[in-house]
Amino acid sequence: MNFSACLSFSNFIWKRLLIPATFSFALILLLPCLLHADSDLDAAQSAYTSGSYDQSAKLFQQIIATRGYSASLCFDLANAEAQAGHPGLAMLNYERARYLAPSDPDIDHNLQLARKQAGLDPNSYRWWQIVLRSIDWTVWMAIIAATLLLVFLAVIGTAFATAISSTTKIPLRPLKTLFRAILFIGIPFFLLMGYVELSTIGFNNRIEGVIVAPREATLRLSPFASADSVGTIPEGELVTVEDRHDDYLRIEGRDHHFGWIARKDIEPVIAGSFDDKPTDNPTP
Repeated sequence: MNFSACLSFSNFIWKRLLIPATFSFALILLLPCLLHADSDLDAAQSAYTSGSYDQSAKLFQQIIATRGYSASLCFDLANAEAQAGHPGLAMLNYERARYLAPSDPDIDHNLQLARKQAGLDPNSYRWWQIVLRSIDWTVWMAIIAATLLLVFLAVIGTAFATAISSTTKIPLRPLKTLFRAILFIGIPFFLLMGYVELSTIGFNNRIEGVIVAPREATLRLSPFASADSVGTIPEGELVTVEDRHDDYLRIEGRDHHFGWIARKDIEPVIAGSFDDKPTDNPTP
């Protein structure tokens, strides 16, 4: 048997026998895991349907601990927590779901409904924050780059038109006016877009948390249990975490009030954000 025949036979064995056998073996190994995962999800959904909301929430938490976070799992967990009467945990998981799927209308609707039922403002973000969250920074960078290129071409065009006019005595006033208009509009527009881009990146890099303390959490003047209270933050409210000291976090509320709150009273929207060593400019 020559070499080419051996090669053809080997390819035949690989394509007709080994690949199907390998695929079948992998499927046999993975099938129990897939069936087990589906049974866990079915059990959580069945518990929710039957009205066992605490049990449903517990099962969804176990699934997330095993599979990891996803928008759909966080949304289902939030619905179960809301029905179980845990508004803080419900809004925490709605916020997590919205972070993973910011354009999902069902998540936004349920979150606003839960906030309204808890006596909070319908949306946890102000209008300008919603605008910043809706910006795709890659698209924004493309707009900035295009604007910068247009300004650069207008500068070259202005210089070129001026040189031609002085050399040939041909008036190019309309062309010069067009280039100057591009510069007049383009430069401020470029600076504005750059400012918005930096604001968007900064806003998206904030560490945010949801108050999960039952009823209300005490806001203190300094990071000590003996410090004077400067107010309270209602359960379910979304706040920005600015700093950390031992078991206390310095937060900014929606009313722009700053204070220190116990770590146990708040959970981060991005799980694990509070586990890192604090910095002057914390990022998730």
